Amino acid sequence: MKSRLLSLLVVLVFVTSQVPAVLGQQAAVNDWSAVQHLGTNVKVIVKQKDGKEVRGSMIEANDTTLTIDRNGKPMSIARSDVRQVYVTTGKAEKGKWALIGSGIGAGAGGGIGAIKYDSSKDDYGIYPVMGVLIGTGAGAVGGLLFGQSRRKRELVYSSF
Repeated sequence: MKSRLLSLLVVLVFVTSQVPAVLGQQAAVNDWSAVQHLGTNVKVIVKQKDGKEVRGSMIEANDTTLTIDRNGKPMSIARSDVRQVYVTTGKAEKGKWALIGSGIGAGAGGGIGAIKYDSSKDDYGIYPVMGVLIGTGAGAVGGLLFGQSRRKRELVYSSF
């Protein structure tokens, strides 16, 4: 009986001791100074309160304004209009995703071509070959576009 009570007490103390750590992590995301401490030329994504998403490189942030370089032109966004700020890291893996997409496309195109194949007719031998070719090309393009958008995002600031 005593060991059961002691175990319950230890678990209760452990669980309640983790609450301040969780609350501390949430408070850090709501801190504008994290945005102000970002270095110059850091790639950022700014989600505005009107729903627009702006990508660019960090120039500076002060108490009232966030300034980023968007396509070679500075753009200032009022702090009151900023909903979230993300830092993007990593490199787009376009080649990797293009290969994966081409493999999937080749399999799907070959499968569709095999379904259309009929050995009793003359020209039906072209369907599996063309299915693989078309599927490979379409899959590679789809994979390339998907891989272009795959970067790691880290939330730096969020206004509630």
